[in-house]
Amino acid sequence: MTDTKKAEKNTRLVLTCDLGGSQTKAIAQVYPDGVPIVLAMSPEVADVGKGSIERLKQQSNTTWVGLGEEYYVLGELAKSMFAGTAALRDLKYQYATPKIIGMLWLACRKFNFNAPNEVFLQLLLPPGEINDGEQLAIELAQVLKKGVETPTGKLKCKLRHFDISPEGSGIMAYRRRGLQDEYFQKNIGMLMLGYRNASFYLSVQGSPGKSETSDLGMSWMVRQFVERTSVGLSKDDSRLISALIAANQGNFQPFRPLSRKTTEQEKQLDLKLFEQVLPVVRDEYCRALLRWMRNMAALDEVLVCGGTAEFVKQELTEHFEKEGIPIVWNGNVSIPAKLDTLDLGDRVTDVWTSHISHIKMLDKNLGYDRQGRTLVPINNQSTYNNGKVTDDVWLKNGFMPMHKGV
Repeated sequence: MTDTKKAEKNTRLVLTCDLGGSQTKAIAQVYPDGVPIVLAMSPEVADVGKGSIERLKQQSNTTWVGLGEEYYVLGELAKSMFAGTAALRDLKYQYATPKIIGMLWLACRKFNFNAPNEVFLQLLLPPGEINDGEQLAIELAQVLKKGVETPTGKLKCKLRHFDISPEGSGIMAYRRRGLQDEYFQKNIGMLMLGYRNASFYLSVQGSPGKSETSDLGMSWMVRQFVERTSVGLSKDDSRLISALIAANQGNFQPFRPLSRKTTEQEKQLDLKLFEQVLPVVRDEYCRALLRWMRNMAALDEVLVCGGTAEFVKQELTEHFEKEGIPIVWNGNVSIPAKLDTLDLGDRVTDVWTSHISHIKMLDKNLGYDRQGRTLVPINNQSTYNNGKVTDDVWLKNGFMPMHKGV
């Protein structure tokens, strides 16, 4: 047996996934002491026939998986070649299996092995979909045991553990560690604003309170903007999101290539229309969001997280200041620069903090004693103080002090 095969035979891979509506994100780490990496892929998925896969085998840099007789192409290729969609109208778990397997395959490629011996998975889902986790775990265990077709051959491994966690749970755990005893004296709300939906969670003096999910993610506003302008924009055009973000800062020029008009004068008229419609739609979106949140609970503070939050930061800040509720953006989480190699920033905050909680849970369940070593190293060297990692070193690098509970 080669050294590579021996290593793979004993490899344990930890994967924490967030199947976001604008991007599928994951943190992967070889357990227990590997350096974690960030993975990201466009959210599109397309079911295809075996004949289509035969064609793709001739191409490089493709991501697809074969689950029995079913084949799925993932990411940008699914969109450009097969008119795949992000399936925003479907529940996240419905396409969870091919997407998770796709991210697992990407992790194997990044770590340069064919397959781990064991995999520990954590999936973040909206609160209304948590109950679907049991069936999903059974399905994943079966397909991984049987083996999944991929561009580099069969991916086969043992699903050792599968955990479903609510979106935002990692950020709330991070905030709990920061507040310590004060956490159990406060009512803390958390507003998660993603592309697909918006979720609200409540912690009542340390105990779980109500949780709700609505379709008021950024996709709601994108649909309204496309319908109001009526100039042939597509809500599925990936350039539209970046154009809206730029326009939010006063720069409408990224909309120019999205205009389907042929003359400069007509393009200018489109840009003028976009400038008129966007403030109205944005105002309607914020009002709908705040209307949905109103009367949910009396809060001592609110955590606001998610990629869409930045888009409406001014309106949310003004609202909560008026209500006298302190607002904590992204739970004060700081993403380590060496980890954020894909420049995702706050968009990876939730999956990063959840991954830390995931590793802590595995250490406890598997009886692994780190003896002062870093919980989630971000490079091959660790900083010690007389052989012990101090709290300020943990927090500076985005880590959690190990002696404080999740």
